[in-house]
Amino acid sequence: MLGDTIHAVASPPGSGARAVLRLSGPDAFAAAAVVFRPAPRRERAQLEGHLTAFDRPVPALLLAMPRPHSYTGEDVVELHVPGSPLLCAELQRAMGAAGASLRPARPGEFTARACRNGRMDGMQAEGVLLLIHGEDTAATARGAAWLSGGLSAAVARARALLQDALAMLELGLDFEAGETGAVPAPAFGEPLAAAQRVLADLQAELPHGARGGEVLLLGRSNAGKSSLCNALAGSDAVLVDGAPGTTRDLLRVDLGDGAAVWDAPGDLDDPRLWDQRALQLRDRLGAQAAAGLLVVDPHDVGALAPAPVPLLAVAFTKADRFASGEVFARACVAAQQRLALSLGLPAALPQFATSAHTGAGVAELRAFLRQQSRGGARDLGGALRPALEQAAAAAARAASALAEGLGAELASVDLQSALQALAEIDGSHGIDDLLERIYARFCLGK
Repeated sequence: MLGDTIHAVASPPGSGARAVLRLSGPDAFAAAAVVFRPAPRRERAQLEGHLTAFDRPVPALLLAMPRPHSYTGEDVVELHVPGSPLLCAELQRAMGAAGASLRPARPGEFTARACRNGRMDGMQAEGVLLLIHGEDTAATARGAAWLSGGLSAAVARARALLQDALAMLELGLDFEAGETGAVPAPAFGEPLAAAQRVLADLQAELPHGARGGEVLLLGRSNAGKSSLCNALAGSDAVLVDGAPGTTRDLLRVDLGDGAAVWDAPGDLDDPRLWDQRALQLRDRLGAQAAAGLLVVDPHDVGALAPAPVPLLAVAFTKADRFASGEVFARACVAAQQRLALSLGLPAALPQFATSAHTGAGVAELRAFLRQQSRGGARDLGGALRPALEQAAAAAARAASALAEGLGAELASVDLQSALQALAEIDGSHGIDDLLERIYARFCLGK
């Protein structure tokens, strides 16, 4: 809630040389004065002092950052204290007892307040998340670029191009071809094509998912990966076919709680050219997942390619096709032994006996994947992905409508949809933006 003051330990959990206790809100300075001397004044400063919540003074440092020039845009105070979890807990208790408006912060609430107060937008907030959870130099550099406004600028460019195309279409609706006010096709076609390219680049810029929550389904073709994927999702999320090699693309299925599985092409004994390319794509893009789930049909334990990611568990499928649970269990043991020889698969790897047809073992596997995801990074860029996908799809529909001669009215509706999708990211599209572009680029009185 705006108007109250929040607090949280902003340093890594556990003991350490130093801990940071952060406060943000109108009572931040008053709350800090409860436990710190000298009492801070509402001015930007770095104060050396001591904590007063104990029998003996404990040296500490205070950073004072008055609004609006702080991370959240509110009054912010940071207490840098010895890194004792018990000490931090006692400081929070003492401050909370002295101020009714003080409460613990929710996850991400400092950054949420920064967005609400205009200190950053949603795309810069994603940059913060990527900086925190990025696992390599490229991810860190991308997070820094997002935080400094690089992603925001790209979205603004896409929006501007879509508005240019829409402005041209709106102007041309009142005129027939050959009339003085008619708008030539390149006037709206070129900015629309450019907007589509920018949106495609933006989608490619987003991480394919969070390490920790994203699991790639691996195994032989027709091992039951797509059926298992649908069973885990509880819906027909991906196409299922009995013919080997049906799955050619990577398809992401959300399982909730930050967990997701990627259905992917399976290994074949004699892959054709297109199959080889699909498998190459799987290994290249799938390597960005956190781990792999090896899906095995005990009836068909053939050759398998080396996994592009560490294996998280093994899911044996098609339990309903065996005469009994005991027969299925023996088949799984035999399959495990063969996999141990061919892949060096450790015996301690978690194993799940499943049937997509009856649902056996599916709930347990889903719970396991969700539990594993909680220890990993969040879905980096995930808050932006749906809006960008909607904008790109709407822009594609507009381009298709124009190419097929379905009319500028239909294309205009799709462009409005694309702009509304982008507005979900930063709320920046409105009728005033469109009118300003129309009047700025044309003199309507001539």
